[in-house]
Amino acid sequence: MIAAAERGSFRRAAEALGVEQSAVSRRIRDIEEEIGGLLFRRHHGGVELTEVGRQFLDRAHAGMSEIGSALDAASLAARESSVLRVGFFDPLATGFQSQLFKSFRLDRPKVRLEFIEAGSAEQIAAVRRGQMDVGFVTEIPPGAGYELMHLWNEPIYVAMSVEDALAGRETVTWNDVANRHFIVTDMAPGPDAANYIRRHIEARGHAPRIERQAVTRESLLHIVSNGSGVTIVGSTVTGLGFPDVVFRPIEGAVLEFSAAHSSASTNPVVRHLLHLARGLSERDESWFAGQRLMRPSAPRRGRAGAPSQSPDPSK
Repeated sequence: MIAAAERGSFRRAAEALGVEQSAVSRRIRDIEEEIGGLLFRRHHGGVELTEVGRQFLDRAHAGMSEIGSALDAASLAARESSVLRVGFFDPLATGFQSQLFKSFRLDRPKVRLEFIEAGSAEQIAAVRRGQMDVGFVTEIPPGAGYELMHLWNEPIYVAMSVEDALAGRETVTWNDVANRHFIVTDMAPGPDAANYIRRHIEARGHAPRIERQAVTRESLLHIVSNGSGVTIVGSTVTGLGFPDVVFRPIEGAVLEFSAAHSSASTNPVVRHLLHLARGLSERDESWFAGQRLMRPSAPRRGRAGAPSQSPDPSK
Protein backbone atom coordinates (compact mmCIF):
# COMPACT_ATOMS: atom_id res chain seq x y z
CA MET A 1 0.00 0.00 0.00
CA ILE A 2 2.80 2.42 0.88
CA ALA A 3 4.46 1.84 -2.50
CA ALA A 4 1.15 2.44 -4.34
CA ALA A 5 0.45 5.66 -2.41
CA GLU A 6 3.95 7.01 -3.03
CA ARG A 7 3.81 6.25 -6.78
CA GLY A 8 0.10 6.92 -7.45
CA SER A 9 -0.17 3.70 -9.42
CA PHE A 10 -0.61 -0.01 -8.73
CA ARG A 11 1.45 -0.77 -11.84
CA ARG A 12 4.42 1.37 -10.79
CA ALA A 13 4.20 -0.02 -7.23
CA ALA A 14 4.33 -3.56 -8.61
CA GLU A 15 7.37 -2.70 -10.74
CA ALA A 16 9.16 -1.20 -7.73
CA LEU A 17 8.39 -4.26 -5.60
CA GLY A 18 9.20 -6.74 -8.35
CA VAL A 19 5.79 -8.45 -8.27
CA GLU A 20 2.78 -8.74 -10.57
CA GLN A 21 0.31 -5.83 -10.60
CA SER A 22 -2.48 -8.28 -9.78
CA ALA A 23 -0.73 -9.15 -6.50
CA VAL A 24 -0.69 -5.48 -5.45
CA SER A 25 -4.34 -4.96 -6.47
CA ARG A 26 -5.41 -8.11 -4.64
CA ARG A 27 -3.59 -7.10 -1.44
CA ILE A 28 -5.15 -3.61 -1.47
CA ARG A 29 -8.59 -5.10 -2.09
CA ASP A 30 -8.16 -7.56 0.81
CA ILE A 31 -7.31 -4.68 3.19
CA GLU A 32 -10.28 -2.64 1.95
CA GLU A 33 -12.63 -5.56 2.52
CA GLU A 34 -11.18 -6.11 6.00
CA ILE A 35 -11.63 -2.47 7.11
CA GLY A 36 -14.89 -1.93 5.21
CA GLY A 37 -13.81 1.15 3.26
CA LEU A 38 -11.87 2.27 0.18
CA LEU A 39 -8.20 3.17 0.53
CA PHE A 40 -7.79 4.48 -3.03
CA ARG A 41 -9.88 6.20 -5.68
CA ARG A 42 -9.20 4.54 -9.04
CA HIS A 43 -9.07 6.63 -12.24
CA HIS A 44 -7.43 6.49 -15.67
CA GLY A 45 -4.30 8.33 -14.49
CA GLY A 46 -3.70 5.95 -11.58
CA VAL A 47 -4.88 5.99 -7.97
CA GLU A 48 -5.09 8.51 -5.14
CA LEU A 49 -5.68 8.06 -1.43
CA THR A 50 -9.09 8.54 0.14
CA GLU A 51 -9.38 10.12 3.60
CA VAL A 52 -9.56 6.60 5.02
CA GLY A 53 -6.47 5.74 3.00
CA ARG A 54 -4.55 8.77 4.30
CA GLN A 55 -5.29 7.83 7.92
CA PHE A 56 -4.34 4.22 7.25
CA LEU A 57 -1.09 5.32 5.57
CA ASP A 58 -0.15 7.51 8.55
CA ARG A 59 -0.58 4.51 10.86
CA ALA A 60 1.35 2.28 8.45
CA HIS A 61 4.30 4.70 8.38
CA ALA A 62 4.31 4.87 12.19
CA GLY A 63 4.22 1.09 12.39
CA MET A 64 7.11 0.72 9.95
CA SER A 65 9.11 3.23 11.98
CA GLU A 66 8.45 1.29 15.18
CA ILE A 67 9.44 -1.97 13.51
CA GLY A 68 12.65 -0.36 12.25
CA SER A 69 13.46 0.98 15.72
CA ALA A 70 12.77 -2.42 17.26
CA LEU A 71 15.05 -4.12 14.74
CA ASP A 72 17.81 -1.56 15.36
CA ALA A 73 17.51 -2.03 19.13
CA ALA A 74 17.55 -5.81 18.81
CA SER A 75 20.56 -5.67 16.50
CA LEU A 76 22.43 -3.39 18.92
CA ALA A 77 21.60 -5.68 21.84
CA ALA A 78 22.82 -8.69 19.89
CA ARG A 79 26.10 -6.92 19.11
CA GLU A 80 26.76 -5.53 22.57
CA SER A 81 25.21 -7.87 25.14
CA SER A 82 26.00 -11.37 23.93
CA VAL A 83 28.49 -13.99 25.09
CA LEU A 84 31.51 -15.08 23.06
CA ARG A 85 32.96 -18.50 23.93
CA VAL A 86 36.67 -18.62 23.14
CA GLY A 87 39.02 -21.60 23.30
CA PHE A 88 42.76 -21.27 23.94
CA PHE A 89 45.80 -23.06 25.29
CA ASP A 90 48.52 -20.47 24.69
CA PRO A 91 49.01 -17.87 27.46
CA LEU A 92 46.42 -15.12 27.05
CA ALA A 93 48.45 -12.51 28.94
CA THR A 94 51.04 -12.12 26.20
CA GLY A 95 51.40 -12.01 22.45
CA PHE A 96 48.79 -11.92 19.72
CA GLN A 97 45.78 -12.92 21.79
CA SER A 98 46.45 -10.28 24.43
CA GLN A 99 46.43 -7.54 21.80
CA LEU A 100 43.39 -9.01 20.07
CA PHE A 101 41.18 -9.14 23.15
CA LYS A 102 42.22 -5.66 24.29
CA SER A 103 40.98 -4.32 20.95
CA PHE A 104 37.83 -6.43 21.09
CA ARG A 105 36.90 -5.20 24.58
CA LEU A 106 37.26 -1.59 23.43
CA ASP A 107 34.92 -2.24 20.49
CA ARG A 108 32.42 -4.49 22.27
CA PRO A 109 32.56 -3.65 26.00
CA LYS A 110 29.22 -5.33 26.74
CA VAL A 111 30.10 -8.68 25.18
CA ARG A 112 31.06 -11.18 27.86
CA LEU A 113 34.11 -13.25 26.94
CA GLU A 114 33.97 -16.81 28.24
CA PHE A 115 37.40 -18.47 27.98
CA ILE A 116 37.77 -22.25 27.79
CA GLU A 117 41.24 -23.78 28.13
CA ALA A 118 41.55 -26.90 26.00
CA GLY A 119 43.82 -28.64 23.51
CA SER A 120 43.45 -28.10 19.79
CA ALA A 121 41.52 -31.32 19.11
CA GLU A 122 39.10 -30.61 21.97
CA GLN A 123 38.53 -27.09 20.67
CA ILE A 124 37.75 -28.32 17.16
CA ALA A 125 35.25 -30.83 18.56
CA ALA A 126 33.57 -28.07 20.59
CA VAL A 127 33.39 -25.74 17.56
CA ARG A 128 31.76 -28.50 15.52
CA ARG A 129 29.19 -29.15 18.26
CA GLY A 130 28.37 -25.44 18.54
CA GLN A 131 29.73 -25.30 22.11
CA MET A 132 32.56 -22.89 21.23
CA ASP A 133 32.46 -19.85 18.95
CA VAL A 134 36.17 -19.45 18.18
CA GLY A 135 39.16 -21.59 19.09
CA PHE A 136 42.85 -20.73 18.78
CA VAL A 137 44.53 -23.92 17.62
CA THR A 138 47.64 -25.37 16.04
CA GLU A 139 48.61 -28.63 14.32
CA ILE A 140 45.05 -29.06 13.02
CA PRO A 141 44.27 -30.04 9.40
CA PRO A 142 41.36 -28.47 7.52
CA GLY A 143 38.15 -30.45 7.92
CA ALA A 144 34.38 -30.50 7.61
CA GLY A 145 32.29 -28.25 9.83
CA TYR A 146 34.93 -25.63 10.61
CA GLU A 147 37.20 -23.09 8.94
CA LEU A 148 40.75 -22.06 9.82
CA MET A 149 42.23 -18.56 9.61
CA HIS A 150 46.05 -18.55 9.87
CA LEU A 151 46.99 -15.67 12.20
CA TRP A 152 50.54 -15.92 13.54
CA ASN A 153 53.63 -18.11 13.81
CA GLU A 154 55.42 -18.80 17.08
CA PRO A 155 59.03 -20.01 17.35
CA ILE A 156 59.49 -23.00 19.66
CA TYR A 157 62.10 -23.11 22.44
CA VAL A 158 63.50 -25.78 24.71
CA ALA A 159 63.27 -24.89 28.39
CA MET A 160 66.09 -26.36 30.48
CA SER A 161 67.96 -25.90 33.73
CA VAL A 162 70.68 -23.24 33.80
CA GLU A 163 73.07 -26.09 34.63
CA ASP A 164 72.15 -28.10 31.52
CA ALA A 165 75.03 -28.90 29.16
CA LEU A 166 73.17 -27.12 26.34
CA ALA A 167 72.46 -23.96 28.35
CA GLY A 168 75.54 -22.24 26.95
CA ARG A 169 74.38 -22.67 23.35
CA GLU A 170 72.57 -19.88 21.49
CA THR A 171 70.38 -22.35 19.59
CA VAL A 172 69.79 -26.10 19.60
CA THR A 173 68.55 -28.64 17.06
CA TRP A 174 66.09 -31.50 17.41
CA ASN A 175 69.01 -33.93 17.20
CA ASP A 176 70.63 -32.14 20.17
CA VAL A 177 67.62 -32.92 22.37
CA ALA A 178 66.42 -36.16 20.75
CA ASN A 179 67.59 -38.32 23.65
CA ARG A 180 66.53 -35.97 26.44
CA HIS A 181 63.81 -36.71 28.97
CA PHE A 182 60.87 -34.44 28.06
CA ILE A 183 58.18 -33.57 30.57
CA VAL A 184 54.79 -32.07 29.68
CA THR A 185 51.68 -31.24 31.64
CA ASP A 186 48.74 -33.64 31.29
CA MET A 187 46.39 -30.68 30.78
CA ALA A 188 46.29 -28.28 27.83
CA PRO A 189 48.61 -27.75 26.03
CA GLY A 190 50.49 -30.84 27.25
CA PRO A 191 48.98 -33.39 24.82
CA ASP A 192 49.61 -31.05 21.88
CA ALA A 193 53.19 -30.48 23.04
CA ALA A 194 53.75 -34.24 23.38
CA ASN A 195 52.48 -34.86 19.84
CA TYR A 196 54.70 -32.09 18.48
CA ILE A 197 57.82 -33.46 20.23
CA ARG A 198 57.05 -37.02 19.15
CA ARG A 199 56.52 -36.09 15.50
CA HIS A 200 59.77 -34.16 15.16
CA ILE A 201 61.99 -36.58 17.06
CA GLU A 202 60.60 -39.67 15.34
CA ALA A 203 61.13 -37.95 11.97
CA ARG A 204 64.85 -37.94 12.79
CA GLY A 205 64.96 -41.63 13.62
CA HIS A 206 64.86 -41.40 17.42
CA ALA A 207 62.44 -42.74 20.01
CA PRO A 208 61.23 -39.82 22.15
CA ARG A 209 61.06 -40.07 25.94
CA ILE A 210 58.05 -38.09 27.12
CA GLU A 211 56.55 -38.07 30.61
CA ARG A 212 53.26 -36.42 31.55
CA GLN A 213 52.96 -34.69 34.90
CA ALA A 214 49.72 -33.68 36.63
CA VAL A 215 50.89 -30.10 37.16
CA THR A 216 50.30 -26.64 35.71
CA ARG A 217 52.59 -25.13 33.08
CA GLU A 218 54.15 -22.87 35.71
CA SER A 219 54.89 -25.81 38.01
CA LEU A 220 56.33 -27.71 35.07
CA LEU A 221 58.98 -25.04 34.60
CA HIS A 222 59.90 -25.22 38.27
CA ILE A 223 60.45 -28.96 37.79
CA VAL A 224 62.63 -28.17 34.78
CA SER A 225 64.68 -25.75 36.89
CA ASN A 226 65.94 -28.57 39.13
CA GLY A 227 67.20 -30.61 36.19
CA SER A 228 64.45 -33.27 36.20
CA GLY A 229 63.86 -32.89 32.46
CA VAL A 230 63.32 -30.45 29.63
CA THR A 231 60.17 -29.19 27.93
CA ILE A 232 59.14 -27.03 25.00
CA VAL A 233 57.45 -23.63 25.14
CA GLY A 234 56.33 -20.97 22.71
CA SER A 235 58.39 -17.81 22.31
CA THR A 236 55.90 -15.66 24.26
CA VAL A 237 56.60 -17.68 27.42
CA THR A 238 60.32 -16.90 27.28
CA GLY A 239 59.70 -13.30 28.26
CA LEU A 240 57.93 -14.18 31.52
CA GLY A 241 61.09 -15.18 33.39
CA PHE A 242 61.55 -18.26 35.60
CA PRO A 243 64.39 -18.65 38.12
CA ASP A 244 67.13 -21.10 37.07
CA VAL A 245 65.48 -21.82 33.71
CA VAL A 246 66.93 -20.87 30.32
CA PHE A 247 65.20 -20.96 26.95
CA ARG A 248 66.97 -21.85 23.73
CA PRO A 249 65.31 -21.71 20.28
CA ILE A 250 65.09 -24.93 18.29
CA GLU A 251 66.39 -24.25 14.79
CA GLY A 252 63.51 -24.15 12.31
CA ALA A 253 60.85 -25.08 14.87
CA VAL A 254 57.76 -22.94 14.38
CA LEU A 255 54.08 -23.45 15.17
CA GLU A 256 51.36 -21.91 13.03
CA PHE A 257 48.38 -20.67 15.05
CA SER A 258 44.93 -20.35 13.51
CA ALA A 259 41.46 -19.26 14.56
CA ALA A 260 38.94 -22.08 14.13
CA HIS A 261 35.27 -21.22 13.77
CA SER A 262 32.11 -22.92 12.55
CA SER A 263 31.52 -22.87 8.82
CA ALA A 264 27.82 -22.26 9.51
CA SER A 265 28.21 -19.38 11.98
CA THR A 266 26.42 -16.11 11.17
CA ASN A 267 27.09 -14.53 14.58
CA PRO A 268 28.09 -10.86 14.01
CA VAL A 269 30.17 -10.86 17.21
CA VAL A 270 32.22 -13.80 15.89
CA ARG A 271 32.65 -12.04 12.56
CA HIS A 272 33.89 -8.89 14.31
CA LEU A 273 36.46 -10.82 16.36
CA LEU A 274 37.72 -12.52 13.19
CA HIS A 275 37.85 -9.14 11.43
CA LEU A 276 40.07 -7.76 14.21
CA ALA A 277 42.21 -10.91 14.16
CA ARG A 278 42.73 -10.64 10.42
CA GLY A 279 43.76 -7.01 10.83
CA LEU A 280 46.35 -7.91 13.48
CA SER A 281 47.71 -10.73 11.32
CA GLU A 282 48.49 -8.16 8.62
CA ARG A 283 50.64 -5.95 10.87
CA ASP A 284 54.27 -5.51 9.85
CA GLU A 285 57.25 -7.63 10.88
CA SER A 286 58.39 -5.17 13.56
CA TRP A 287 55.05 -5.44 15.38
CA PHE A 288 55.28 -9.23 15.43
CA ALA A 289 58.90 -9.08 16.61
CA GLY A 290 57.78 -6.90 19.51
CA GLN A 291 55.35 -9.67 20.50
CA ARG A 292 58.12 -12.33 20.18
CA LEU A 293 56.18 -13.79 17.24
CA MET A 294 56.52 -14.14 13.48
CA ARG A 295 54.23 -12.72 10.82
CA PRO A 296 52.23 -15.48 9.06
CA SER A 297 53.32 -16.48 5.60
CA ALA A 298 50.92 -16.65 2.66
CA PRO A 299 48.05 -19.10 3.35
CA ARG A 300 48.77 -22.69 2.33
CA ARG A 301 46.43 -25.55 1.58
CA GLY A 302 46.76 -28.75 3.56
CA ARG A 303 47.51 -29.33 7.18
CA ALA A 304 47.45 -26.18 9.29
CA GLY A 305 50.60 -26.01 11.39
CA ALA A 306 52.40 -28.83 9.57
CA PRO A 307 55.81 -28.16 8.03
CA SER A 308 55.69 -27.23 4.34
CA GLN A 309 58.36 -29.83 3.69
CA SER A 310 59.79 -32.90 5.40
CA PRO A 311 61.98 -32.16 8.45
CA ASP A 312 65.70 -32.05 7.83
CA PRO A 313 67.01 -35.12 9.73
CA SER A 314 70.37 -33.41 10.26
CA LYS A 315 68.80 -30.86 12.62
